[in-house]
Amino acid sequence: MHADPPMASHTRLVPNDRESENPVLLQRTARALVATVGLVIGLASALALFVNAPRIGHTDAFLAQEPATDLIDPKWVDETVGMDETPADCTELPAFQFEEVKYSNLGNKGPDSGKGEGYVLVARDLLGVGNIERLGRRVFLTVNSTGNRYIPAVAKDNKMNGRFASVNLIKSDELAFKMSFFDAKMRVLTMPQVAISFFDLDAGKKFTVKEAVEVGGFAEKFVADPNYLKITQLPNGRTRFEATQEGVGEDNPKNFQHLSTLQRKRTVTLLFKNVSQFTGRMVTGNGPRRGYRRFDFVMMPSVKCARREDVPDDKFDKFPPFPADDLLYAPPMQTVAHEGGYPQIFNKWVKKKYDKVRAGDVIATVKVNGEIREIKSKSNGTISATQDLKPGDRVDFKLATMNIAVVQEEVLPALKTEFKTVEAGKCKKGQYLTSYKVDAGQIITRDSVIATTANVLGEHKQEIKAPQGGLINAIQPLKDGQPCQKVQDLNLITIGKFPPVKPRAGEVGCCKGQEDKILKEWKKDVGDTCSPGEVVAIVTDGNGNDEELKCETEGFITAKQPISVGQKLNEDTLGDGGHLVSVGQKIRELDQYKPEIGVNCASGKFKKWLVEVGEEVKFEQKIIDMDPVPIEAPANGFVTQRQEGLQAGKATQDVAFGEICLMIGPSLNEVTLRSGQVPVEAVVLPDKTLKEWQKNVGDKVSVGDPVAMVNTKDGGTEKVTAPKDGIVTAKSPIKPGDRMDLACDTDTSSTDTCTLASIGDSMPPLLVLAGGSAVPVPDWGESNLRWVEYQVEVGQSVETGDTIAVMVDSSGNNVTADAPHAGTVQKILQSMHYDMYLDKVLQTDAIATIGQLPPLDPSPQGGDSGVRAPQSRNETFEKYLVEVNDTVKKGDPVAVISYPDNTTEDASVPTASVVKKILVEEGEEVTEGQVLAQVVEVKDESAEATPSQEAEVVNLLADVGDEVKKDDPLMTVEKIPGGEQEKILAPKDGTVMKLAEVGTKVGGENDPPAAVVEAHQNWDEDAKTTDVVAENNGTAHILAKVGDRVEPEQPIVSVTGEEKVFENVTAAVDGTVLKRQENLTKETPLNNLMIDKDIMTIVQPKELKAGVNQAAVEADPEAIFKSWCVHKGDWVEKGDCIATIAKPQTDSRRLGGRRLEAVMVEENVTAPKKGWVDKESSLVAGQKIKDNQVGSAIAVIDFGPPWWLLLLGFLLALCCMMCCLFKIMQKEPPPVPEDEVMSPLKKRFEDGPRRGVRLDFQKEGQAINTVWAQFRPLGIHHGYEAPLVANDFTINSYSKDALGVKQGEVLVAINGDSVRGDTDWERVSTKLNDHLAQFPQWPLEIEFRKELDGPPCIVTFVERPIGIEFFRRAPVQVEKVHENTPATKKGVATGWYITKIGDKNVQNNHDFEQVMVWLKEGVQPLDPAKQPE
Repeated sequence: MHADPPMASHTRLVPNDRESENPVLLQRTARALVATVGLVIGLASALALFVNAPRIGHTDAFLAQEPATDLIDPKWVDETVGMDETPADCTELPAFQFEEVKYSNLGNKGPDSGKGEGYVLVARDLLGVGNIERLGRRVFLTVNSTGNRYIPAVAKDNKMNGRFASVNLIKSDELAFKMSFFDAKMRVLTMPQVAISFFDLDAGKKFTVKEAVEVGGFAEKFVADPNYLKITQLPNGRTRFEATQEGVGEDNPKNFQHLSTLQRKRTVTLLFKNVSQFTGRMVTGNGPRRGYRRFDFVMMPSVKCARREDVPDDKFDKFPPFPADDLLYAPPMQTVAHEGGYPQIFNKWVKKKYDKVRAGDVIATVKVNGEIREIKSKSNGTISATQDLKPGDRVDFKLATMNIAVVQEEVLPALKTEFKTVEAGKCKKGQYLTSYKVDAGQIITRDSVIATTANVLGEHKQEIKAPQGGLINAIQPLKDGQPCQKVQDLNLITIGKFPPVKPRAGEVGCCKGQEDKILKEWKKDVGDTCSPGEVVAIVTDGNGNDEELKCETEGFITAKQPISVGQKLNEDTLGDGGHLVSVGQKIRELDQYKPEIGVNCASGKFKKWLVEVGEEVKFEQKIIDMDPVPIEAPANGFVTQRQEGLQAGKATQDVAFGEICLMIGPSLNEVTLRSGQVPVEAVVLPDKTLKEWQKNVGDKVSVGDPVAMVNTKDGGTEKVTAPKDGIVTAKSPIKPGDRMDLACDTDTSSTDTCTLASIGDSMPPLLVLAGGSAVPVPDWGESNLRWVEYQVEVGQSVETGDTIAVMVDSSGNNVTADAPHAGTVQKILQSMHYDMYLDKVLQTDAIATIGQLPPLDPSPQGGDSGVRAPQSRNETFEKYLVEVNDTVKKGDPVAVISYPDNTTEDASVPTASVVKKILVEEGEEVTEGQVLAQVVEVKDESAEATPSQEAEVVNLLADVGDEVKKDDPLMTVEKIPGGEQEKILAPKDGTVMKLAEVGTKVGGENDPPAAVVEAHQNWDEDAKTTDVVAENNGTAHILAKVGDRVEPEQPIVSVTGEEKVFENVTAAVDGTVLKRQENLTKETPLNNLMIDKDIMTIVQPKELKAGVNQAAVEADPEAIFKSWCVHKGDWVEKGDCIATIAKPQTDSRRLGGRRLEAVMVEENVTAPKKGWVDKESSLVAGQKIKDNQVGSAIAVIDFGPPWWLLLLGFLLALCCMMCCLFKIMQKEPPPVPEDEVMSPLKKRFEDGPRRGVRLDFQKEGQAINTVWAQFRPLGIHHGYEAPLVANDFTINSYSKDALGVKQGEVLVAINGDSVRGDTDWERVSTKLNDHLAQFPQWPLEIEFRKELDGPPCIVTFVERPIGIEFFRRAPVQVEKVHENTPATKKGVATGWYITKIGDKNVQNNHDFEQVMVWLKEGVQPLDPAKQPE
């Protein structure tokens, strides 16, 4: 590897003695002038740099960057939740609700006994955070006493206290505890997240006791006010939370979801992650050994998520009642709908019970802090239960978990078991699909694993095996992680018969008539020769009677049925044809895959193979022995295929189709990792060999599944396992028995890892990008279509109707899939192969996607204007109104489009009413005048509530909108005078319509009423009804239900209709139609279909303008152009004719009372000056001038340059002569030594006089090496030690490559200040950085090549990140270039290779990790990119 040698170690700043004695006056004068000008420019530049230089204070900013050191102690930092802070979305935090105590014998103190020591609580997962399938599961929390000091005050009180779990102690006692988590079968559970909240940590009177909790192992802690809980970090790693305020029994919390300010301050929440158990202590402090102290706790994040109430600390009876019971639901086939946030007020139902919903459908809406939020379904199914909620209800008060509805998931119908298909994938209830191992259309054998399942916790994995061999006929569209119960009959897969071996033209089938016999042994394989009488296979009848199946014709085995030994030969395994093999006169041609290279064998007669499949070959290595000349390898690589069956002495074309007999691919380690894929890596050594592949490309795998088995030197075996769930997308072509080091370019003397395969997600259907369209298979699934080939490649441009792919139907007729519109082919199914049955292997009918229509003009010229069709209302194209070359005016219609106009009519009534009947169904199509519903008018009566005398409102006990009963308390008032309090009661049943605010005076003569309650009048079946009718045609949407009260003009049913609206697209400017988007046809949707959105381009006339030393020739724009008198480039004199025009003139005389008609009079337009005709307008004879251009100038005359321009040219020439004379007289600098080779970048920085910071380096016993630094950093590995010794340099070292600092030299002076012997690193580095701060970043050179052997392209970077992503292999190839990054600004493109980093040549380096080390070392010192303001 060639490295750039260092530059000269010294830089001369003044001429040497011989130069200074030169007496030539001109030379001295010129140099003095140049020096003066340079000095002025230098001072100005230095000042600008000083003013604009960034002030970087980091001590390493200008030296080589060492690995980052964490200077901050990574201890957990407290999180204090402020009292005014709005809590985070608590649906993202774990929530478990205690349901019951299973067993209570804490510390063996009772009250239960017989099952050992412990306190067992059952909790239910309310939210399923991290795994929606776990929603509703039961978790068992076991509390054990781990000490001997625990004495309960009352053992039977260790129980549920409301929804709290309680533990009590006597005063001056402690409970050392361990809390553990188990599932329903008492197996240890590791909880991904769980929160524990301890409540009411307070002190006794006069602080005789102080409650405290000590816990360790949590990830986060939440406290409301650290002044109420003293937080202490203990030596044993636990944290102690100790009460600092006195408390009384009346202030204990009653509801963990509703806490007063004081209650919240006395609570601590601890969040644990990935925990199965933790330990701690509950302590009551020092005090009399008597009395009762209780610790309440829940598995909820109460400090973070409890509803905070503005209730005085001495008023604890004002909380709302405890939330209603939760809706019962049974995962996994039932899910709940809810929304976080509070205060949460119910708004309205959008769906009702028993409605069908899809995932994402809105079920109801609520208001959170005044914002309308939608509560959506999480799954497809039917709403099976809802909470009793009315508009205005406080959801967060009424419901514990705010689950408002339960959705029963829909069930997938059973797969059809048609003739000759069997159920093959029976799954058990309670199991979840982890992965499919097969795909539709795949051929499998008996006992092949076709799917794997596990329980909800990922345990009890089971394999589903095929009961017989055959073709995978159908697979349920169940996703990984979904329950088997989603399938009606629990059967996931059906298996059909094998596809038949179909002989091609010139081939014959062999060995029919063996039905019901069993295959015992294969004797021939594909590629083997087959002569009459030679045995192809041996079959048996199962009773010991064997039969040999023999060839009937001469030829080669070209295909065979994939039947395994032991399988029965019948219609299921042989297919309709019944053939076991096919025999042809020639071997079928090899399939060539990119980037393989085919080796042509048509130049002679075959003798023998010199290489095996999988063997590594070198360029020009002999690989095939041919007569007369052996064939050599055309490139380095590995043999990936060869044409088996070639016969010695025969030419290739005599025994095989095609001339390619061998394929060479790149090195076997070319397992390309694409986005979303991960490598399957193995440790490779020369003494390891591949034993067998366990998985093939296309197989589905789960984490830990074996992909391959490897033989080790000691005779053992190793598994190479899958690192993730997914599908095998590629694997190395090494074969069983091959050395493992063939799979990678690794040094055979060292241990390394290699990518044997890649795993990605399951192959999804083609996704249609925005603006594109899918190319569908005609009559997909109905015509038994088989695949032939694609007629296009990705990136190819196509027109409407172009053939994209060719298929063949069951009758042998070709069927084509054509492009629905013009565009670029975006995607095709790379895995399609000849003769595949499309209905078996495709999930959808899309076999390709076509991108947006190409723009009309990729590089529009000035003066052109695009006609843009609106695309915001689902517009469709109808027709064009103008043709190409037509002249249009601004505002003229040029095309017609249409769009659907949605009309919504809300059907309502003008008076308050009650809905009696709904006469239409949701989604029903209705017509104008149809009766939608019937209502009954009701009249409401209101009543006022007032105090017995004048009073002031001091507290509200209800809210406006609340439904109340007669004598329910509405508010508390304080009488004036007297101060006695009185409760204002509801005068009747009804709705609270008005409430006086706190502080308002009521009860006086002119005072407002304290409250107004409105009662609703009931109605009966005989009451008079009013019809609600539709005013338009459309779709009905039900907004109210029978029995609902509706206010005047409140919508009861809405009717949504749609009509087609036509609209003209108009020209934006005057001009001529240049182009149209001809690929648009009637009713073509416009939304996102075109790249630039323009359907037409109009050429706008350009106005001629005269430049310097030019004159415009003007004419009347209303005149009609006739002809030109001259042409561009002609010389004209002043007054010469330029063009002939015609203008109308009318005689002023009258004839018989009529004015004479206008007469066209021709006239010449003349030149205003002499000169050359420089420009002419594009005028059309017979048309008005204004219709062809803008303005009155029709030509431009150029009358040549002025006299002063010639004088300026003469002076410039004289200056050039003086410069040349100065250059000739200047003494040549000494030649640069040949070994001092510099890159263009470093050469550019070397030229010119030296300026910068003077740095003196010296090696012991040698002279001082003075350099002048103009960039930063120096690029020296310093180790944070002084004095600074250049023991090693970075990959892009400025000091080594440009300044010539030698290894081992020591920095002894900075700008004249001595640092010799100074061992204070901070002082030395600070001084150095202060001097270098004003200078620019030393650029990093990276050499790219479009091809590895192509010409280099050197790109320099001064900012990071540089903005590229790359494939995980070496040589490094750019996979993606991010926008608005240094890489895009420098023109770096996807697919380029990195071949050199600084002075490190990595063109042929295959060690990816080493290349990454060098790349990071080069990029890390660069300045961070500035963020846009």
